[in-house]
Amino acid sequence: VTRGTQIIANGTATQPVVFTSDQASPQRGDWGGIVILGRAKTNASFNGVAGVGEIEGGVNNAEGLGLYGGADDNDNSGVLKYVRIEYAGYAFLPDKELNGLTFGGVGKGTVVEHVQVSYSNDDSFEWFGGSVDCKYLFAYKGLDNDFDMDNGYSGRLQFGIAFRDSTIADISGSNRFEID
Repeated sequence: VTRGTQIIANGTATQPVVFTSDQASPQRGDWGGIVILGRAKTNASFNGVAGVGEIEGGVNNAEGLGLYGGADDNDNSGVLKYVRIEYAGYAFLPDKELNGLTFGGVGKGTVVEHVQVSYSNDDSFEWFGGSVDCKYLFAYKGLDNDFDMDNGYSGRLQFGIAFRDSTIADISGSNRFEID
C-alpha cells in the first residue's frame, strides 16, 4: 500500500479478513506479507532526503513506490480491523526482510485494531517511523521478533500479546520487542 493510498480490510470478530497462503500445505514465507507506507514523520533518510525512508524487502522501484515518510502524523492509510495474516514474510537480504505486517511512516489517521499475525517468516509486526496507534495485536509463532520498532516510531501500542514456539527462532535471536 503506497503513500497516498489506503487499504480497507474491515472485518468483524466472527468474519475476519484473512490474508493467507494459497498453498495446499502452507508454510511460513509462502508470500511477502502486507506493507503499508504512509506520510507520517520518520527519522530515516533516503538519498540525502531527511524524513523519507526506503522500506526493507526490495519493494522499491524507479517510481519510488517503496518510499515512506513525510510530515503528516495524521496521515490515513486506511483500516485493518479484525484481520488475520498467516504464513507471510520473506528474507530478501540479511536485515532487509519483509514481515507479516510492515508499517512505514503510517499516521494516526489509520485504524489498526484486532490484528493477528501467525507463522511469520520474520517479524510479526514492524514499524519504521510513523505515529499509528495499534490495539489488540496478537503475534503467534513468528520466526523473528514479535514487535519491532525502528526509525523514530512514535505511536502507541495497547494490548499486544505474543505466543512463541521456544524451538523456533532465526539467527538474530528473536525477541518479544526490538526497539532501535
